Amino acid sequence: MAGLGAQDLRRDGDALDKALEDHKASFLSPRTRKTQKGLRSFSLREASGFLKMNYNSLRNYLKTLEGAPSGEILSGNRRMFELKEIHRMQELLFAAGKIPLANYPRRQEGEPLSIICVANLKGGVAKTSVTSSLAGRLAARGMRVLVIDVDGQASISDLFDVKPDVDDVPSVYDVLKYEDPIPITKAIQPTYFPNVDILAGSLSMSEFEFETSSTYMDGRFKEMPWHRRFKTALRLVEDRYDVVLLDTPPHMSFSVLAAMHAANGLIIPLSASMLDAISLMKFIHLASDTLEVMEKHDPGHRFDFIRYLITRHSPQDGPQVQLAAFLRTHLGNRMMKTPLLHSTAMLDVTNTLDLMIEVPPGDMNRKTYDRIMESLDGIADEVEADILRSWGRTNPAEAN
Repeated sequence: MAGLGAQDLRRDGDALDKALEDHKASFLSPRTRKTQKGLRSFSLREASGFLKMNYNSLRNYLKTLEGAPSGEILSGNRRMFELKEIHRMQELLFAAGKIPLANYPRRQEGEPLSIICVANLKGGVAKTSVTSSLAGRLAARGMRVLVIDVDGQASISDLFDVKPDVDDVPSVYDVLKYEDPIPITKAIQPTYFPNVDILAGSLSMSEFEFETSSTYMDGRFKEMPWHRRFKTALRLVEDRYDVVLLDTPPHMSFSVLAAMHAANGLIIPLSASMLDAISLMKFIHLASDTLEVMEKHDPGHRFDFIRYLITRHSPQDGPQVQLAAFLRTHLGNRMMKTPLLHSTAMLDVTNTLDLMIEVPPGDMNRKTYDRIMESLDGIADEVEADILRSWGRTNPAEAN
């Protein structure tokens, strides 16, 4: 019998490619791309959550605030608002003094761009789920978000429906490459989600690793070494955004280290298992040793915050709960208080290439929906508080 080789793999890849396209077409029909569907509208109660404002207060303000959006009245006398309208409410309320600066999600003069790297050596710890959820929630709350997809698999790019390998648009590799790189301003793409732009990933990122190895050995490009390439690229757009989120692959590579070196915030997701705890220990030691070498060349680099996030958490699983308590004991307040819950409902949403925030409350069992949203909102609350502290703001509180 003939051995299996390139032709067999190519045949399998083509078959799977067609099957996946047919599957996506089935849940997007009659549309062909997720972007064509756009983002759903939100209720006034959801808007009050995004704006951190009491629901009744927000309803009263909208009756008296000049220029306030009116939304759209649907069946059952429900008033729904597009996310852009909610952000317009936010601008008007801030200008009228109804939202305190402590709760206003836009950077002010002198406040630094928050660049957060989501990283771990371990695969399957929900890095992309964490990054995409944070992107959606922080954007819904009014932050201008840039997502950078460092992973060659480009999963988060697929979630936001930007595909360089299909749409012939630049990817992160085109910005980082050594020969004839393009400015990041020409590579960033808008998405269907208001306030979220993306520098998409592609399989070409493997070329960056090869090029970095070769240029490092022969001493070329000393004026722009590999570890500064993300940081330097971002200077062109630092005034456009409030937060940058870097989604990284599950290995320690030149691109991951460059992403960590560019960041001033680090989130490390891990599952509550002993193997993940051991892997985390190895990742921490490897990252610290490598960053220490880079920081000798850039002594000013520091993280404003480092956070460890437990993912795929089952509160009823005794061993998981015990290990989570163990990690909290030894990692202290660097451990995030809110875990990312394990939920088959979240997996179902991912199968349709959606974010949880895109799912209307009525499309799921309400208790399940509320439990998931409590987890995702709690994580976003903690990260947002870290961002605001890094801007020099303290004690963010709910507006009246």
